[in-house]
Amino acid sequence: MKTLLLVFALFLGFFTTSHAQTPTQKVYAAVVKNQPDVLESLLAGGADANAPVEMMPGFPTTFLILAAGNGQLELVKILVKHRAQVDKPDSFNATALMAASLQGSLEVVEFLLANGADPKAKDTDGKDVLSSAKEGGNKAVVKLIQDKAR
Repeated sequence: MKTLLLVFALFLGFFTTSHAQTPTQKVYAAVVKNQPDVLESLLAGGADANAPVEMMPGFPTTFLILAAGNGQLELVKILVKHRAQVDKPDSFNATALMAASLQGSLEVVEFLLANGADPKAKDTDGKDVLSSAKEGGNKAVVKLIQDKAR
């Protein structure tokens, strides 16, 4: 009986630890689920706002790019407040500003620009922020990027 209990305890311990999430995984979940309160709590507790996250193995991106690409202004503000690097590129050299421009989120684009995002950034293929904005189709975003890129 003791052996059975020991095996059960070891199994339970293994199961619990194998399902425990790292701080990076918790931040990722908060961004994906659009949970600003959870994100704020995790970052205030020491989670890294700049930790790389792999959507596909071998292709890291950033939490800021994910939030900006979904037009999640509140999450973007929280990440920047906790020192997320505004122009930190993903594995293709795309930035949060490119993601927000492509998504067409004027508020996120304005916020990122106000916080130092480079309107002249280019990705690995040479595509710039203005190209992303044009592809996104929001005329106000296109005009803003054109004005800032001069």
